[in-house]
Amino acid sequence: MSTSATCEGESRALALETSGRVGSLAAFRIERDNVEVVASQMLPANLRSARSLLPAIGQLLQTCRWQAEDLHLVCTTTGPGSFTGLRIGVTTAKTLAYATGAKLIGVHTLAALAAAMGATPQRVWAILDAQRQELFAACFPPGWQQDGSYEPETMVLGVVAWLAQLQAGDLVTGPPLEKISDRLPPSVLAASAPLWQPTAEVVARLGAMAFERGVVTDPLQLAPRYFRPSAAEENAQARLKARTFDRQSLC
Repeated sequence: MSTSATCEGESRALALETSGRVGSLAAFRIERDNVEVVASQMLPANLRSARSLLPAIGQLLQTCRWQAEDLHLVCTTTGPGSFTGLRIGVTTAKTLAYATGAKLIGVHTLAALAAAMGATPQRVWAILDAQRQELFAACFPPGWQQDGSYEPETMVLGVVAWLAQLQAGDLVTGPPLEKISDRLPPSVLAASAPLWQPTAEVVARLGAMAFERGVVTDPLQLAPRYFRPSAAEENAQARLKARTFDRQSLC
């Protein structure tokens, strides 16, 4: 855990990142255009977010000497990512915001990955594992962070199809690089490995930008964005289609 010398500020906020195997939290404050992370914490890798998230939030707030009621803003990644992790993170963020009156902001997970690259002169591709040998992928043009309404097109692509989209000079980041970085074209750049995971500190920065613009969400409206049906949903759809086909065949 890292802490700063003081925990006082105009707007106190909490960021959650639970989209992957290892989540994180960040307590931060917003003062005019300045965003300062007061404390940050990784969630225990050996525990599921359902068990570790609330105790970790309590520990983080205690480190800052804050109460939950002190929060002005709660930010969380909304997807894509782990179905279970996103559901737990979004539900926790909504509950905190509803109970405390804090504002609520959802952050696209791929945007959190891309924003960690800072301002770059080239396109940035952010990718996450979508299972079944597919990727969640989004491409971010130079200067995208200056557009407060920018919404990336989120694609679900096979690895080969995604590789075919890359152009010379592109910068790529995301956890799947651990397995596929050696398949990138020589003209495409890979981010350094420590930047491959989304973090609550970057979620905090994007959330603060949205907060300053007044872009917030009603706690009753925020929902995880999975960008694809679950395996169970796909199986149910396949069974429904099969039954429909059988009935049509009998007519």
